[in-house]
Amino acid sequence: MLAQIQLDSDLVASLEEVTQRQGENVEEVLTELVQQYLRQARRDKIRREMAWYQQSHAALKTSYLGEHVAIHEGQVVDHDKDVAALAQRIRQRYGRMPILITQITADPVPEFTIRRPRLVQTT
Repeated sequence: MLAQIQLDSDLVASLEEVTQRQGENVEEVLTELVQQYLRQARRDKIRREMAWYQQSHAALKTSYLGEHVAIHEGQVVDHDKDVAALAQRIRQRYGRMPILITQITADPVPEFTIRRPRLVQTT
């Protein structure tokens, strides 16, 4: 699917000039910039969810100790002892939206691992 986006004509002219000088393709540059923006937005969302998790750990521990929880927009949206089943339901419900899934343990976990599939074009 090809999307059309309107940009200021001066911005487009400057972008075309710079990319041409550097031997780059405007579409590839814009695609890379959008990908960077989306990666940063996902990281920021997960950081917010992590902060909420750490602040709410005591309350979460009372209700979900030993279970995995899915946190979205500062609330638990689902939980399960089986992380795979939880992840599958979350993907069905939220698609590619970044959702924090973590196990509730006696002590808050200071670090999280974010795993997501990445498609890589091979030649």
